[in-house]
Amino acid sequence: MIFALLVIVILLLVGLAMLANAQNVAGNARNTEVKTLTWDAAEAGLNAAMDKLDVAIVSTTPGNGTLKNTYTFAYTITPNFSGGIGKPGTDSTGAAMTIPPGMGYVQSTGTSPDGLRTAIVEAIIQPTGINQQFPNDAMDAGGDVQGNWNHKIGITECHPGKDDATVHANGNITATVGFDQGTSTASGTTDTLNPSPGGVNTPVVTLPTASMGSFVADAKTIAQAGGTSLYVPSSGSLPTTFACPLSAPTYGCIIFYDAALHISGLQDFNYTGHVVVVINGDYSSTGNSGFTLQSGQQSVFVVNGNADMGGNSDTGALYWVKGDTTMHGNGNIFGALVTGGNAIFAGGGSGGGFQCDPNALGLTLKFPGKVIIKSYAEY
Repeated sequence: MIFALLVIVILLLVGLAMLANAQNVAGNARNTEVKTLTWDAAEAGLNAAMDKLDVAIVSTTPGNGTLKNTYTFAYTITPNFSGGIGKPGTDSTGAAMTIPPGMGYVQSTGTSPDGLRTAIVEAIIQPTGINQQFPNDAMDAGGDVQGNWNHKIGITECHPGKDDATVHANGNITATVGFDQGTSTASGTTDTLNPSPGGVNTPVVTLPTASMGSFVADAKTIAQAGGTSLYVPSSGSLPTTFACPLSAPTYGCIIFYDAALHISGLQDFNYTGHVVVVINGDYSSTGNSGFTLQSGQQSVFVVNGNADMGGNSDTGALYWVKGDTTMHGNGNIFGALVTGGNAIFAGGGSGGGFQCDPNALGLTLKFPGKVIIKSYAEY
């Protein structure tokens, strides 16, 4: 009897020990789960901050949210995206740190539903950016330069008396114009604007046509975020006037029209300041219609398709066209042209032509693009 009771007591003690161990293991597993879930919440906050910056790099206000499992996050963004030098700051531990130029710092805290457990993640982030360099020419064509203008219409020099309106075709130049105040080169075998031997079989000029798609996508995202930029859907109307403020980002104000655009008659659009007009499709202008952009602002007029410019309005900008560009009518096309297809001269009236604007030459188009993590820590 005594031996039996002793065995029962031992088994009871073993059972209690096993139960305590099981409870301890369950507690540890729960603590690990809570720890993991709070880290997940903190990660969600970091991702939310980066998604916000992907839409608009100027969106640096703090944010917070609640996940479906009721865990929460809160994040802060400290920018130094446009800074030329390091920016002093403190990390999540209170230690001094420096945010490198062109980057930013994100700190996100995840919290359990009972508020007893927190986790912190922090990251130095950097916009990947679009840093597109354009040629230093008055006119560049990925295909041919062709067609003709009458004796009153031609290509006007960039600087008075310099005879410096450079034209290049990656194909052939078979065009005739009334006058040509500059030189021309063709990567093909024919150059009617420059009959000298040095005008043909020249190296191909790399044009940014392949990057048009990603640029348009990023520009649309930024325009949809609002701020100093404007998004106009296909069913909407472009404003006839627009002034980009000095407080706009370094890339200017984006005016994004999400469809092909065909204007005529007296339709005129007058935009001032540093603007980037994006037409997400073909573009044409006839009659007295057109866009007038303020000269000297390094503005860009982007056509994600073919462009047919025949209106009478002057435009001071770099024209970046995905396909062919046709030029006709009495209006001066004032700026520089980079067209992925052919540049086509199609007759003309008593005036007009192409006038080089030195402010539109050799531009570098800088856009923030997507945000990536350069360094990361979690606590």
